[in-house]
Amino acid sequence: MAEPLRRRLRAQALNALTRVAGSPLDPLLGVALAAGARAAQRTSAARRIARNLELAYGAELDAPTRKALTRGVLTHTARLVREWLWMARAARSERERERVGRWIDASVEFDASCDELRRSAVRGRGVLIVTAHLGNWELLAAALRRAGLDGAVVGLRKRNDSSADWLVGLRAGLGVRSLPQDSSPREVLNVLREGATLGLVCDLHARRLDNVDAPFFGRLAPTMSAPAALARASGLPLTPVRCVREGARYRIRVDEPLELAASADKRAAALDLLTRMNAVFERWIRAAPEQWAWHQRRWPADEHVERASESEGG
Repeated sequence: MAEPLRRRLRAQALNALTRVAGSPLDPLLGVALAAGARAAQRTSAARRIARNLELAYGAELDAPTRKALTRGVLTHTARLVREWLWMARAARSERERERVGRWIDASVEFDASCDELRRSAVRGRGVLIVTAHLGNWELLAAALRRAGLDGAVVGLRKRNDSSADWLVGLRAGLGVRSLPQDSSPREVLNVLREGATLGLVCDLHARRLDNVDAPFFGRLAPTMSAPAALARASGLPLTPVRCVREGARYRIRVDEPLELAASADKRAAALDLLTRMNAVFERWIRAAPEQWAWHQRRWPADEHVERASESEGG
């Protein structure tokens, strides 16, 4: 099956913009992305962000606050794109890799809570990391790799999508391995058995994977069951790690590991673990709401409400 034209064009655009990032034209790229963020405030993506904020927060946020947060989300997304384009240059040459590495070192600060990750690496015990589409999760993987934590991340790899190859190349240029979501359980578990880290970004609805309905912002949301299954198979807890922008830099923080409860009922134990994981993600997002991917359809049961709102121009 041939690759759709829009995907080919997107991949070509990403490769072209990667060449611009970090070049003398880089300031113009920043201006263009900022302008794009402002223009996006009048699109369906902005309406979806506002709708999701309403679903999640309800009466906690008034309309002006939701509007301001929507602008903040779009502004952060533009910054994220620019940072990823810059990071992708690491795959171009050793010189560029060193240059990007210096930027990562200057842009990221490790909280004292990260010491346990380093101790696990020294002991050769694998670490099963869970994180969210919050802050800069690609920078998180790259920074941990630079800190000496070898490992891999699991992510969606669409067939016939060369733009997905760009993202895999971004990671590879910084020493981060990528495993597709449909990898065999043995291949995924081998990363942990080697004593390396395995990263899962598991806060959104993965339609092609097994999901369990678990609470998230007071509503049931499809939550991928893979973290619980891997915790059971590996005997490791889930270690929540985030990389969130605080001022001019990103800070990496590690939360208390989440242990799978010993239970004869595997599904009940999995639901309990995933509920606690979602609670951690919700706490993170409430602390930095403008840095989360609110443009995603996180609560599919409410999509009909969103579509009705959009048809009315809401």
